[in-house]
Amino acid sequence: MKKEIGVRLSLSKPFDKLRVTMLNPVLMNPLVPNRKQIIVSTVSVAFPDYFLRRRVLITLLLLTAFYLRINAQAVSEVITDYNGYWKSRQNSISPVKPDNSHNMLAFTFNGTRYSTGVNDALLTSRGDVFVPGDYRALQVYSIANPTNANTKIGLGALYDGVHNGPSNPRPSNNIAQYLTDGINGLNLGTGIANLPAGEIMFALTGLQSQFIGDGIPDLLVTQIADPSSSADSYEFTDANGNRIGNKVDVVINTVPRVGVWVADFYDVNTNPMALIAGFTQTERNIRIWGADFSAFGINSSNVHDVVYFRIRISGDSDVAFVAYNNQAVSVGGLLPYYNQPGRTNNPSEPTTKTQAYPNPFTNKLILKHQPATGEEQYTLYNIQGVALLQHRPVKGSVQSTFDTQQLPADTYVLVLSNGKEQHTELLVKK
Repeated sequence: MKKEIGVRLSLSKPFDKLRVTMLNPVLMNPLVPNRKQIIVSTVSVAFPDYFLRRRVLITLLLLTAFYLRINAQAVSEVITDYNGYWKSRQNSISPVKPDNSHNMLAFTFNGTRYSTGVNDALLTSRGDVFVPGDYRALQVYSIANPTNANTKIGLGALYDGVHNGPSNPRPSNNIAQYLTDGINGLNLGTGIANLPAGEIMFALTGLQSQFIGDGIPDLLVTQIADPSSSADSYEFTDANGNRIGNKVDVVINTVPRVGVWVADFYDVNTNPMALIAGFTQTERNIRIWGADFSAFGINSSNVHDVVYFRIRISGDSDVAFVAYNNQAVSVGGLLPYYNQPGRTNNPSEPTTKTQAYPNPFTNKLILKHQPATGEEQYTLYNIQGVALLQHRPVKGSVQSTFDTQQLPADTYVLVLSNGKEQHTELLVKK
């Protein structure tokens, strides 16, 4: 579904007045009964000097381009299952402020409402017109350890069962857990505030090229606290962390809010987590940003190289979840979270666990690891989670080899288990 959004600029004769008209989206969605241009605002300004007029015109064009870009990315309405049903919009913020878990049922992007697939029947019963969708939270592949003293887990004020104060025992201290909880991982009532500066990697593969440029958002990024004016960077990468396409920088606090919630913020730097005075029952804004694959320069020539989605975090981001359009992306299910991924083509680079190289590989996969104790086992899975190859390193050995000649070109998951912990590596065969 395509949408048009535009600006009408006109100059009076003689050239002494500039007229700027902002136009609302012209919705081509057949679900919208009255599709017509709506003039949002018209401004006329007189300028006696030609060069001043030209400078102002250029400035207005640049500002207009910025305005349209931001609004094309912002979600303008959200519907969740809080207390059964909750709806809030940019221009009509709900006076009801969720204070517990609630799952996103639908959202409006560029004038069209999409369901997430969590409960379409409820939306229909409420008379909401929507385009059926299927959105799910991306599983965290890796995340920087909390080094920011301000990093906190944000939970609805009643999530822990205590109206005003900490629960006993405290909620679980697990950052990744709160980025993927709820139905299909779409819980807007939990998240992380002041995520550690660095990067978060989400594993995904199998992007479908036919969905590129269709105007339907393929990714949704949430913000549920007070993001600063610092920009976060979003991009797709290959198996070795090399960017595919282009990065997109977003200053989240420029994205209009769609709602307000009430949260407690537990300190992740203490164990058990502490709930410090001033962080109980605090009101915070909900913002959601979306984008099509094409915004990242993804096209039919590079779509099959994508293995990760990476966010470079400024240190002030507050994420509830990052969701993907399940109709446009095939995501491997067997991708457990761990802190430090090892991705390398160079076997001389150090690693804390294991290294698999080359990556991408062809007919042979070499594993460089710590001296084996005899308890380790390597298993190579396809992206559907089917075990294809297994290997137990010889005790004392520091290198193992997989014969991969019979494997088709695809994406694979290598899992090392020693009975105590697990290390995961995403690999590609060309």
